[in-house]
Amino acid sequence: METGAGAIAAWVPDPAELRRRVARGRGLVVVLDETVTMEAATAAARTLRVALQPDMAVFASLPVSDVDADPPESVRYHGATWYLYPHGEHCQFENSASGEVVEANIYAPDLVDPYFLLQYAKTSGRHGAIVDSCAEGFHDMCRLLDHAGIAQG
Repeated sequence: METGAGAIAAWVPDPAELRRRVARGRGLVVVLDETVTMEAATAAARTLRVALQPDMAVFASLPVSDVDADPPESVRYHGATWYLYPHGEHCQFENSASGEVVEANIYAPDLVDPYFLLQYAKTSGRHGAIVDSCAEGFHDMCRLLDHAGIAQG
């Protein structure tokens, strides 16, 4: 299949199939054959970003079996340096220039943690209404997620 960014690899579901399989608020993990290189997976993710709707995010990541490997100290993403701070089952990613913080459960990245989500809202500078709605911090974020029907982890 051709898109504006090039051909989508045969081992990746087509964009229409991905849209059908992804429900609101849910992620979809496409498990790739272990022979697929990280470079090929990243290239496929870039191509899918062009083909899919703007409300769908696509990224390539290491297979779960590689999660316990030592991560790099930093990565470059969209022209910015992000520092990685793994701890337990979580990893914190901090943008060195903006101070934006994203934290995720590395074994279950689709789980939403109310504290980490609020931390992101505060540090991103783009979600003032959410921060203002959470005068009680973590507890208000839990209530907002419950009201939205989003499972917490």
